[in-house]
Amino acid sequence: MPDTKNSSRALINFVSPSGGPPRNAMGSRITMVLPCVLVLVLASGCSKEEMNRALETAKSKTRSMTNSAVGALEEGLPESGEVTLTLEPDPIVISQAELNLISTGDGRPNVIQITTYASDAFARSYPALLLHGITNISTASNLVGEKVQCDVYYQESEISPIAMTKPGEAMTVAFQQYNPTDKTLTATLGIISLRGSDDGATQIKGGDLMAVIREETK
Repeated sequence: MPDTKNSSRALINFVSPSGGPPRNAMGSRITMVLPCVLVLVLASGCSKEEMNRALETAKSKTRSMTNSAVGALEEGLPESGEVTLTLEPDPIVISQAELNLISTGDGRPNVIQITTYASDAFARSYPALLLHGITNISTASNLVGEKVQCDVYYQESEISPIAMTKPGEAMTVAFQQYNPTDKTLTATLGIISLRGSDDGATQIKGGDLMAVIREETK
């Protein structure tokens, strides 16, 4: 268990899963297409007619990429997963969830880590949640129907105390559906009472998650 009294960033540095691109990465790539094409055209010394054709091609590709991105958003395709925690007085929705299934080898159980943040990101996002459990399942898709007992670490903000499961207790994570196209897993979260690093209490009265499978390390 990490020393939560040393720093409010203990939760963030507890694990090192491989993070996906930020939610706005698609938009950034789209906006960069046109300037990059223009730089290449100018550098190559093309004629005015060739430059015009390249410009129209770049515009067409940009429109196509934009339409694809908008279409994906309208269809509700997950980019980063999602977690809903039933807290009082209001539920909290965290717009990111990544699952890492790690094989430890030597016949030992595998490790499941579900995080709502990318550990290598420059700026952290809060609230932050970490679920950490063990299983004999070696493939993420085969977790469907399984119930895994997980330690919980929750931090509401960068300056908030870290709430965690008490010794001997764990949250039940019941995996439900696997989507092979989006590489996501859904699950329900059990009821748990957490103890904060300031000795305060946090009650989680269940929840739901859809996690993007980022890594299966064997």
